[in-house]
Amino acid sequence: MELSKSMISLHDLKVGYKTSKQETGIVYGPVMASIEGPEMVGIIGRNGIGKSTLLRTIAGIQRPIGGIVRYRGTEISALGRMEKARLISFVSTEALTIQHLRVLELVTLGRFPHTSRFSRLTISDHRIIHDAMEHTGVYDLRHAGLHELSDGERQKVMIARALAQDTPVMMLDEPTAFLDLPARHEILRLLSDLSQRKNKLILFSTHDLAIAMREADKLWLMTEQGLLQGAPEDLLINGGFRTLFHDSELRFDPGSMSFNFDRVQKGYVSIDADGDLFTFTAKAMERIGFTSVPHGKATIHIRVVMENGQPMWLISGMGTDTAFESLYALSSYVGLIS
Repeated sequence: MELSKSMISLHDLKVGYKTSKQETGIVYGPVMASIEGPEMVGIIGRNGIGKSTLLRTIAGIQRPIGGIVRYRGTEISALGRMEKARLISFVSTEALTIQHLRVLELVTLGRFPHTSRFSRLTISDHRIIHDAMEHTGVYDLRHAGLHELSDGERQKVMIARALAQDTPVMMLDEPTAFLDLPARHEILRLLSDLSQRKNKLILFSTHDLAIAMREADKLWLMTEQGLLQGAPEDLLINGGFRTLFHDSELRFDPGSMSFNFDRVQKGYVSIDADGDLFTFTAKAMERIGFTSVPHGKATIHIRVVMENGQPMWLISGMGTDTAFESLYALSSYVGLIS
């Protein structure tokens, strides 16, 4: 699809800031990229490369240093403030300063582009606000103050406000920042669900590479050589991620869709176990430098048996047969005598 006909298109876009001396400081660019329609797109890259700057420029919050951002062929600079507010909702990582605002009041603010200054909310407005809170799981918190919420709950409320704004495009700057692991997964699953069920284009920046790879339809990978785009698997196949970690000891594990550090190879183990017990045992051995291989190629043999409903690890091949009641004990022993 041609860039000019895409839902969002960037034409030779350069992003950055004006210094106090009115000198131009380019953070990143030029960029040629596009998003054809409603989908979930993650912006990833190393710290300081300009992810937030690029996102804020696309959202029209700050001016580009050069180039053009277009929505459905219309240049964003040609749109008025209210036109942009009906097109794009933006969720920032900045902390709210109005801490005593209640959840319902904040979500209601999302309707401002659709009402005049003195008009009251219509039945339709109330329904949209209600649905936004329901979809994000914060309806039961509607009377709570923002200062009473956890970080994860507060982030959901901010997404609910953006959803109530009822825009075809939602942009989020580091939506999982400062959240624990379950909350990060929950937020990304929520955004993926909104993209599919509400037919929205969701563009977000993130450091959570593993989660983004699982949930995003498309990734924009910002490298020093330029911006690469494609499905997460495309960037694995064409080596795009190697440019991100070219000077690092990280390596990608296709099985777990995650990055791990290279470890010194100490030996090989065979593991006689099934299901999760095999997976967990192999992972514990890998952490201390032992790779799981077929029995005939291993120097250490581990067999997992059940005793009184609990797993027991039996090890042989190291001069003695020894039993362990936990993977921690097993790993400590193997690591010590290896």
